[in-house]
Amino acid sequence: MIQGRVTRRARRLYTEDDAKRWAQQFASGKPLLTIARQEGTDPGTVSHWLHRLGVRIRQGQHRVPQPPLRISDCLIELSLRGPNEFREFVEGRVFEVGISPIGGEQLVKFCKFVQYHKEGKGVGEIARLIRVHRTTVAEWRNGTDMPYLAKVANSIEKAPLAGWKWLPIHLTSGGSDQSDWIEVPERIRAYDEVLKVVRAMRPSQQSMSRGSVFGLTDGQIEELRPELFAYSLGMLVGDAGKHGGKQSRFASMSVDLQLTEKEPSNERLGEFFALCINSLGLKISRVADKQPTGDSRLAEEPSPAFRWISERSPFFAWMFRVCMGLEWSERTSTAKVRMNWISDSPARFRTRFVQGLADSDGTARNYSVEIASMPNAEFVTSLLRGLGMTTAYTRIEDGEPTRTAVLNREAAQLPIFNELVAGYRYQKLMKRTQTQKIP
Repeated sequence: MIQGRVTRRARRLYTEDDAKRWAQQFASGKPLLTIARQEGTDPGTVSHWLHRLGVRIRQGQHRVPQPPLRISDCLIELSLRGPNEFREFVEGRVFEVGISPIGGEQLVKFCKFVQYHKEGKGVGEIARLIRVHRTTVAEWRNGTDMPYLAKVANSIEKAPLAGWKWLPIHLTSGGSDQSDWIEVPERIRAYDEVLKVVRAMRPSQQSMSRGSVFGLTDGQIEELRPELFAYSLGMLVGDAGKHGGKQSRFASMSVDLQLTEKEPSNERLGEFFALCINSLGLKISRVADKQPTGDSRLAEEPSPAFRWISERSPFFAWMFRVCMGLEWSERTSTAKVRMNWISDSPARFRTRFVQGLADSDGTARNYSVEIASMPNAEFVTSLLRGLGMTTAYTRIEDGEPTRTAVLNREAAQLPIFNELVAGYRYQKLMKRTQTQKIP
């Protein structure tokens, strides 16, 4: 029996020149395992020679081509400019955006992340360098989650009109997520600018169901949306509570409407106000009735209140800051609104605004309607006169303008109280104009 001879391949001896070639390939980003496979040797040999040349290799970390970033080219380019230019870009395009200390720190890390990724560094190495968890780096790379300022910049790549800025209607997760961006003017110069903003918004589904209560079809709600906006603006200048203002991430506000249950028709009034808010695509909900507290609890006849609370939105902050012209530290109960722009708006728009004020702060007396409009009494009187109410005048008490009054016959012709709501004030006014001889 003849046995075959076993032959073995001669073992190749590698030199320092081989190691230098491998070092150049490794430095260019070729993985160690790939180098070993191409050379027909084991990875340990390649690693040994690279160590002899002083090339540092950490176990489990090899230079490999990184997958591309799944974020926009514009965001990549902006990040590579650095955090300062990034901030200027956002602040120059977004209405009253805030950059919190934590947000600024995250922005710096995000910009470094993009730079390190460009250099070919892997997830683990980047995580170590910028001191975040490796899952955070993976999310940033995949675009599944990013710092809020990166999300903002990703949403506003298109420059706004001159004198306008971008604004997100909805915020979630404390402002970390934003949606439904629209352009808004930083200062209102003409009514058409307001109309453009209102038309850019879309009614919510809830507005359709609420509208049916008032006999309004979807088409009628769409047509009335500028007037519904005017009415809600009047209510905000009146008694509706406005909470919030300049925040760490975005200027934003919520609305809290409370109406006494002593007048049952106030429930209908609150629902109409909610319809106005829904027609702008904003959320507002009827919540548990507010029980008497503080001074109201000690009143002769304490009464709970119907209550509605809206979502917190930058849009309410824009209404407060730009439409009303108020500073963040000011309140409608003590500061005069700056709304010269409204005098040039259509009569129907001004009428709905006045109705919002009157349904909020008005009183139907025997021969006149009074709107408790301090500190804006002269402004309201001017509006009524502009609507043809020649009997409108400002009441002065202790030397201060405190309220606006107008005779019932003119108030009923407008009408000064909303006819769709037809609340108790409206009913009183109409009854008195029909049964009394008004001089």
